[in-house]
Amino acid sequence: MRSHTATGRRRGPDPLLHAIFDCVPVVDDRPIWEWAAEHITVGEEMSHPGAFDISLHPYAKEPLEVLRNRTGIEVTIQASVQSVKSLIAQVALAWMIKHRPGPAQWNAQTDDKAKDFAEFRLMPMLERCEPLRCYFPVNRHKKRTTTILFNHMFLIVQGAATPSNLQSLSVAIQVNDEVWLYPQGHLEQLRKRTTSFRSSRIILNLSTGAEEGDEADLAWCDSDQRELEVRCPCCRGWFDFRWDKDPNRPGGIVWDDNERTRNPDGSWRWRELRKTVAYECQHCGERMPYSKELQKDLLREWRFEPRNPDAPEDRPGFRWNAMAHMDWRDLVEEWHKAVAAYRRGDTSLIREFRMKRLAQTYEDRGEDYRVEIRKTGYRMNAEGGPPAWEKEAAIGRKGWPEMPQEPLPEDATEEQRKEWEKARPLGPCRAAFIDVQQVCFYVVVRSFAMDGSSRAIWMERAHTLEDCDLIVGRFGILPSLVFIDAGDQRGYDVFRWCAERGWTALIGDGRNTWAHKQRNRGRKRVHVDPIFRPWSPVRKVSMGRGRVARQFYWSNLAMKDALDRLRRNQDPSQGATWEIPDDAPEEYFEHMESERREKHAGQWRWVQIGKRPNHYWDCEAMAVAAGHMLRLLGREAVEAVGND
Repeated sequence: MRSHTATGRRRGPDPLLHAIFDCVPVVDDRPIWEWAAEHITVGEEMSHPGAFDISLHPYAKEPLEVLRNRTGIEVTIQASVQSVKSLIAQVALAWMIKHRPGPAQWNAQTDDKAKDFAEFRLMPMLERCEPLRCYFPVNRHKKRTTTILFNHMFLIVQGAATPSNLQSLSVAIQVNDEVWLYPQGHLEQLRKRTTSFRSSRIILNLSTGAEEGDEADLAWCDSDQRELEVRCPCCRGWFDFRWDKDPNRPGGIVWDDNERTRNPDGSWRWRELRKTVAYECQHCGERMPYSKELQKDLLREWRFEPRNPDAPEDRPGFRWNAMAHMDWRDLVEEWHKAVAAYRRGDTSLIREFRMKRLAQTYEDRGEDYRVEIRKTGYRMNAEGGPPAWEKEAAIGRKGWPEMPQEPLPEDATEEQRKEWEKARPLGPCRAAFIDVQQVCFYVVVRSFAMDGSSRAIWMERAHTLEDCDLIVGRFGILPSLVFIDAGDQRGYDVFRWCAERGWTALIGDGRNTWAHKQRNRGRKRVHVDPIFRPWSPVRKVSMGRGRVARQFYWSNLAMKDALDRLRRNQDPSQGATWEIPDDAPEEYFEHMESERREKHAGQWRWVQIGKRPNHYWDCEAMAVAAGHMLRLLGREAVEAVGND
């Protein structure tokens, strides 16, 4: 029906009626991604600007479909960086504003991050969406940088780190972005903002990987943990993109490690290494060399397979890693650079890789790869025994390590000769470490240098205590520097042997430090605070008939942490070296891979992996403890050794 003015000119439909008809909800049964392809335009801030295209990330279909849910639901997405996590949330939020409106809240990690995200990404996308334009308020004061009071709902973008934001209005739609960066406890407080809409709320948690035990990790653990899987083009079996490879089974990312991919000094030839990168099917073992075409072909058939089917039905979770969208060769190169930093004691790159590329929960476990100990260029079974080590220190007359004594000049006088003999060290700075078993003994002999470096000059599984005596005598080891584990069931025998031979008993303990009294060397008696060390003061155990055994406790966690760092370095430019002979038995390396760092009841500790033998590992842990006691390792300077 047309209306005319008094002059006969036509005018259009009433603007009010137009707005009313535009606001009437229309049932749209299309999937969210089909609706988004027509109405959502991605801005220049994304890698593929223009109309939303689900084919770029086809696995986003299932999370978007789940978010159409009409009942209360909490969805957790754990995925690598730059893999459309936030875009999924933006598209879903735009669809909900049109088809499932309700008070909404987007939580970034801080208020500043929230403001930047709203200004440059979220609000421009909503403003470009044609079906939402009729909902934007005419009053400019109702549309601010981080808040929009739509005609039928509101949207707030805020920081989760601000305590006052946790007590805001009740919401029905909540997006929690980068949950792993939230202060502990804040996610749970944000969830409480949806309590009034319990039966219809939509909570979407977005995160890369998480720290073990944080709220992002707990949210993932509570979900049904759906992992992205694709199909092998050879055997048609389903597999997930697995990074870590089990050496005893096929499956995972692989590359060649040989003379073609490494330089003589052990560094990687990146160009050659990249040519060998492939994925190995865990079912048939087929190697699939990387190409962009292969990656696209693999994603033609995909599915999400739940790993926690016992989770509540309203807790779906989705995870995919960077292998679904990044160049595998770039990932391998990034991994090796992180490993190189890890060997120097910097764990940050490994942590970032596992969390941001693999979307894994990061555990500070101490080992992210099999320890690669380079050949040091000496043999313990060489003719005449191990060669002399020019860095080897000596044990001085006071029982502490010192620089080796200069040789006596041929033209020395008698007085000089006497002084030289008077200052002559007690012996080389060598120590033996013995792990006691019911039927044998595991022995490691190490030579120490003043800079904390050490060299293993003997390792053997001895059958009798007399064999241990022979080893000690062969290498000229002082009795007090023979350290033997007394923490086993043969503890009484160990104390007896120590009392008879002058050896030192060691017992690993769960404590981290012990208080040591410091001597007051001034004339006046003043209080001196104790110093805390990761080993105990000496404990003297009476064995009767005037015999006394010396025994120390040492911190299992602190010393094994130190061992884990030290054993990775055979490069003097990177600090103290931990050298191994070229002819070390394979059994030694197996034992050195026998324990890993885990958290139990909120406390870190080293635990045995299955039933792997760990006897040489225990010997080397005692060696680190002895190095600290001798002030060759740790924070105490070697110059202070005369203070005790």
